[in-house]
Amino acid sequence: MKSVFENVPDKIIFRLVKMVMEEVDFSELETSQELELTEAITSVESYFGIRGEDYTIDSDYIYNLWNLNIESFEEEKLTTPLYRPTYKQVAFDWAVWETQWVKSTHRHEIETYGTDKDDMMNYIYGMRNDGNLNWYDGKEIDSEVTESETTDDDIDDNSFTIL
Repeated sequence: MKSVFENVPDKIIFRLVKMVMEEVDFSELETSQELELTEAITSVESYFGIRGEDYTIDSDYIYNLWNLNIESFEEEKLTTPLYRPTYKQVAFDWAVWETQWVKSTHRHEIETYGTDKDDMMNYIYGMRNDGNLNWYDGKEIDSEVTESETTDDDIDDNSFTIL
């Protein structure tokens, strides 16, 4: 989704950014997603009757617009057209290491001479306890992750591609 600010004329967006600059020192920001910036943009955009649908992309647009036009925003008035950031879609890989607790069900078929369920279950438990029957000897028929815990994650910097 593109930013609502893409279609705002230069003179209006210039005034909007200048008002945001009264609340935020852009040169101190490390990212377009800092709370201070997003809150300032939300406050100022309502003054202009502009309401974006996605504050993350709108903040990114304003931050990059400022970055492309630092010298212009040092002036009181806009004297040249603004350079506009271009919309891009990027793909990247994000690896996640997690521990999973999985319940898997294995179907077994064995032979027995047992006469009732209790005899058969005792026979099966006895085989298991003696190591003559293991869960992995059967065929897996169901598997369900019952719980998981993320232990680490990492965004692969080398995987970024512009689509």
